[in-house]
Amino acid sequence: MIFISAGHHNADPGAVANGLQENNLTKDVRNLIVQNLDPQNTIQDKDFETNTQYQRRIKPGSGSVVFDIHFNAGSGTASGTECYVNSADAKNKGSLSYKMADEISKTAAKILGIPNRGIKADNQSQHSRIGILNLGSGISVLWEVAFITSTNDIQQFNQKKAVLTKEVASILKKYDALK
Repeated sequence: MIFISAGHHNADPGAVANGLQENNLTKDVRNLIVQNLDPQNTIQDKDFETNTQYQRRIKPGSGSVVFDIHFNAGSGTASGTECYVNSADAKNKGSLSYKMADEISKTAAKILGIPNRGIKADNQSQHSRIGILNLGSGISVLWEVAFITSTNDIQQFNQKKAVLTKEVASILKKYDALK
């Protein structure tokens, strides 16, 4: 089972820059990915749900893939894509979460032509722990697609999002099949 979520809901815009809101971008990415997934094997968040409500609704098992989508924010010169995994998976480069995160970061960087900022532990984020990465699923990844504050990142994303989301869907299906 693939659990996929747009990291921000209708009442939480997330980062705002360049006339864009993160929640709208993440919903767009989620919807494009879901179009390339088997609906019988996919559960997605609802746009009105908070992250806590969504996390209570999903019951991942050891064979599940949990995938959370975000856009980064920083200075206007900050650029790139990166993924977060929980602390245990960050220490174990052989874990499926780490491997999937690595594949997504490399694929996104190549397609978008932006830097690959790599894989980070959830405690290296602005949070000491990212709840959705610690639900007990077999594979959990939070993806920072690009910087909403970078006009180049957003331009590349807008031009290549169809190809990017199709490739990410293929990666999610590949890792879901490993269960």
